[in-house]
Parts: sequence; C-alpha cells; structure tokens
Amino acid sequence: RVTQIPKFSGDRESIANSFPTYFAAPAHLFHLGICVTRQLLTGRMSRDARSCHARQNSALLLLSAVLCLVSSSHAFKIAFLPGNSTFYVPQNSKTFAPVPQQAFFLGYADNTHLKGFQARDVVQLGDYYTYTKFGAVTDCNSPDFNNVDGILGFGLPVAAPPPPPPSMNQGGGNGGLGGIIGGGIGNAMGGGMGGAMGSPPPPPKLPKPLLFSLTDPIVKDNANNRMLGKRAFAFLSTEDKAEVQLGGYDPASVDGEMFVTPSISMGDYTTVAMGLRYGKTNLMEFTSTNKRLAYVPAIMDSGTSCLVMPGSTLGGQLKKSPFDTWKAMIGGNTKKPSSKDSFFVNIGGAEFEIPYDTWYLPQSNQSCVQRTPPGFPGLLVGDVLFRRYVVMFDLTLFPQRVLIGIGKRKAGYEPGSPHPVVKKIPAVKTAGKGPKAQYHAPLATDTIPIWNQLETQYFINVSVGTPRQQFTVIFDTGSSVFGVFSRCDPHAPVLGECMFGGAVKTPHVSLMNGVIMVVSVAFGLCLAGVGVTLWFRSRHNKDEQERLQEYKRLGGKSSNSGYGPERLYGAV
Repeated sequence: RVTQIPKFSGDRESIANSFPTYFAAPAHLFHLGICVTRQLLTGRMSRDARSCHARQNSALLLLSAVLCLVSSSHAFKIAFLPGNSTFYVPQNSKTFAPVPQQAFFLGYADNTHLKGFQARDVVQLGDYYTYTKFGAVTDCNSPDFNNVDGILGFGLPVAAPPPPPPSMNQGGGNGGLGGIIGGGIGNAMGGGMGGAMGSPPPPPKLPKPLLFSLTDPIVKDNANNRMLGKRAFAFLSTEDKAEVQLGGYDPASVDGEMFVTPSISMGDYTTVAMGLRYGKTNLMEFTSTNKRLAYVPAIMDSGTSCLVMPGSTLGGQLKKSPFDTWKAMIGGNTKKPSSKDSFFVNIGGAEFEIPYDTWYLPQSNQSCVQRTPPGFPGLLVGDVLFRRYVVMFDLTLFPQRVLIGIGKRKAGYEPGSPHPVVKKIPAVKTAGKGPKAQYHAPLATDTIPIWNQLETQYFINVSVGTPRQQFTVIFDTGSSVFGVFSRCDPHAPVLGECMFGGAVKTPHVSLMNGVIMVVSVAFGLCLAGVGVTLWFRSRHNKDEQERLQEYKRLGGKSSNSGYGPERLYGAV
C-alpha cells in the first residue's frame, strides 16, 4: 500500500476465503448446465430446474471473480519490476520447509495480487524471532511493490471460512473436479488425488499473523524461537521516520495520558467516531436524537494515507455529506484550500486534533483528505493520525477484547533512524502516566525503526531463514498477512509465475492454467449438454409429429388440450 489512494481494508481477500469461491465457479457452471438440460428434457420446471434459476446469478458472479483474477496482471499501466526487489532464496536456508499442499494468494480490489506458496522458516523482527509459516510470493503484478520486498500485516486475523459441505469433504469419489473443489486453495495441487484415493483433502489454512506467532504461549524459547511476552504493539510516525514498539507502548514517547477505548470489531481496528469537526463546524450531524446511535465506525489503518470521510449522508444517518461540506468550506479546490483549520475527530468521547500541517502534504501539493467509496459506512483514519499521536494496539485478550490507546507524541521524541540493526530498548516505566481505571497498558520491550517515504508509506526490516536473509517490507495495520518475494521451490505447490527464478516440478506447474482448464471444461460440458439436449428435443418433436399424422390418418381427431388423445397415443 504505497499510494495516497488507500486500498480499503474491507477489500482485502485471503487465501482462506477467496479460493473456495475461485474453485466453486466451475462447479456452479457445471450444475447450471445440468439444470438447463433437465428443463429442456422434461419441458417443465422441476425442483432442480427451480434451483437452477436461483443459481444463475451466483454462477455468473463467481465466473466474473475468476475472470477478474485471470486478467488482473493487465490492470496496471506501470509494470512491476522484480529486478528491483530482494527475494528470499529457500534453498539457502537450513531451516526452510515448504508447507505441504498449501499455495498462497492475496488479492485486493484494485486487482493487485500476490501469489506463491506457503513456507515455514525462522522469521525475525527486532530482537524476537520464531519458526512459523508465511507467504513466499513468487508472482506480483502491482507497481506498488516496486523497490520493496513484501508486506508485513499487523492487523487482526481474517476469520476462518466455514467448512465445505459434507458431500464435498468426503473421501472416495471426490477426485478430479470434485477433489479440487473440496480441497480449495489448501489442496489445489493435490485435492483431486486425495479425493480419488478415498481420503478427505485437508482444509485451507491461513498462515498465522506474525504478531500472533511471536506471542504464541505454547512455543518456548529455543534455538529457533525467542518469543515476545505480550501480544501488543504501538505505532508512531513523523514526516520521514516511524517506529513500531513491540510488547506495548513506551511511556517516554507519550505526552500525558494514553486514552484507551475498545475496538468494536474483531476484524479491524475499529473505534467509535462520535463526531468530526473542521475548525468550529460540525461535519457529522446525526439525524437520530438517540446518542447510542449517533456514531460511525472509524478504522485505524496505517495503509491508508489520509483522513477518509463519508461523501454521502450514509443512507440518511447524517444530515449532510461531511466531505462535500468540507470541500465547500475550503473553496472547492482540495489542492489549494482557502482555509487552514484543524480537523477534530471525536473517538469514544475524546477529541484528537489533526492540524493543517498534518492533513496537507506540501511535497505532493494536495490535501490528504478523501471521500470514502460508496457503501463504506464510516471513517478511515490513516497516518494523518499516526504522525501526531502514538497509537497502541493491545491484543492480549483477543478474540474476547481488543483495546486501542491514543496518546499525543511527546515533542522532541525521535523514532529510530531508518534501517539500522536495532538493539533492545527497555521502556522507561517511571515516565508519563498510565490510563485511568484498573487497566494497565502493556509497556514496550523493543522498538523497531520504520522508514516513512513521502508521508504515504511505511517500510520495516524483517529477516528470514538460517542464516538470516534481510528484507524491507511494507508495514500495514490494515491486513494480517506476512509475505516476502521468493524464488520458487521444486517441492512447493506454487501458484502463478516464478518471477524471481527457480522452478517447480511438472505436477505442480501453473495452477492458474489448471483453473482455466477447469472453467473451460465446465463451459464445454454445459454447451455440449445444451446441444445434445436440443438435438434430442428436436428428434422427440419430429417423432411426435409423425405419430400425430399417423393418428389422424387412422381417423383420430386432434385437441388443443395439453393432455389430448395424441399425447396419450404418443405415450403408449
């Protein structure tokens, strides 16, 4: 996520929820062909035929998703240049192991895709490291990843998909297309074989987020693991530097108290936005007089560069459009605003100021304020907040509770300089004041420097393998996936191309071509079924006409009834 136009966190897809759809399209089309065939053969609407009508729209939508994925490599005018990135070489690591039958795919709504396989190796962030699964990306199509080596998501985990229907998950008879559908992405390379041999294919599994792997309470410290004590972190930024504080927040970086509020979602870092002011003008006037309903969700996302506000009334929830109201107040030109007031965002009852020198970007000569896309029901608060405040994310009680803390960054506090080897920096426990009530915010045990480029993107250093291989990746709190560019491995079920070198064995090459083949076969079967059905129907009508003529020649009379004697004669 490196442009000023954000890729909204709600658009992201994971291997766990995109590939059951990816492989379901041929099944729906195949069933659709069977439904149409039955309709034409019987001449009436059977139970299967009625379900056919209900499935047509879903089948077309699923087909559109497949075609979108197939054509995504042509969606950008600027090409992705793999030669400008450093890539992981699995063969050079003593601790590398491929995850059996687990490919990798991450897609975004702007047609960005990251494809490859799932690997297992030692991953180190700051002073902490663990032996874990991650995405080894062998195929990328987006110029957003030029000159970087991958992405590190510190967001909340994506919910696991529901299990497949029993008929698709039973052993025996599930080979071929059924085996592929039953296996989903996790078994895309071997699902057909597993089904044919009578064993149920393994379900698709999303790699555990790196933060969760580093804080897994079951794993103990050893040669390949040095675990982080608390599942929490804080993030702050300046105009050209940024910092991640692992294990909590450093009180030395905060001026005064840290305001703490719960996240209202276990899928994103979502707070309650009760108001938004520009200067003294209230931009969010709610139509409801019930204070319990007078709020919109506000997502904290470092992958979003700007303050993104509703460009509509949200279906009548607001009296007027906040973005259009603000745009009119600045003279209609967002690149040259006529006023330079501050924004004030009310989060959970506390107001946080976003001054002009934070929401206006002089380097790109434009305002970092945007309208949300249609259908998005709230605010997206990007690094316009992180550049002024220290934001803490406490996941120690996830999934029961996630707490978000916001504290004003202390003047003069300097984040770690870009890209050095960082030593452990203990938190100064005597500095600052903790939040009120009985909650004690976790304190950081390590700080990791981040490079903030043009105030729109964040980079962080990660190392992988034994011996360590160094990478610079995009840091993002709006997603939970960790993936680095990688060379292909002959023992891994690679999805997509090998853009960074390496090769795969013959049984594993080009899963995309296999998917296209399955879709083509499904279409072919559907068209062939319709053609054969029309031929039989024509033949049947011809036979009926001949029998009717024979009946009349013998002295019978025709009838307009659908159940006339000619029908009875033809059925004998």
